[in-house]
Amino acid sequence: MLHVTERAGDRVVARLPEDVDLHTTPGLRAVGDRIIDEGCRHLTLDASRTLHLDSTGICAFVVWYQRLDALSGSLTLSGVSEHLYGLLARLGLHTAMTITAGGAASDSPGPRD
Repeated sequence: MLHVTERAGDRVVARLPEDVDLHTTPGLRAVGDRIIDEGCRHLTLDASRTLHLDSTGICAFVVWYQRLDALSGSLTLSGVSEHLYGLLARLGLHTAMTITAGGAASDSPGPRD
């Protein structure tokens, strides 16, 4: 499930689960869509715990990016593993949204989803 960890005005930080795939994406989409519907314009997704990402998760990111871009907002993926960063870069998503590999988000300890 997408777990909101920080909210300030129109900015939200939410943690992605370990697996973003066919089974988890419908729930993620519902929460992410609700966050945007409630006024979020700058969404940061903490991917520091995400190990698996399939096409359904990538589609969710693209849809959120399109919705936020239309509202003059932004989508950021932080703490992305090198493997997932490479995948997202090969798809060209790093030119549309901010994607940061590793970094502070992945350094923070905490339980896995």
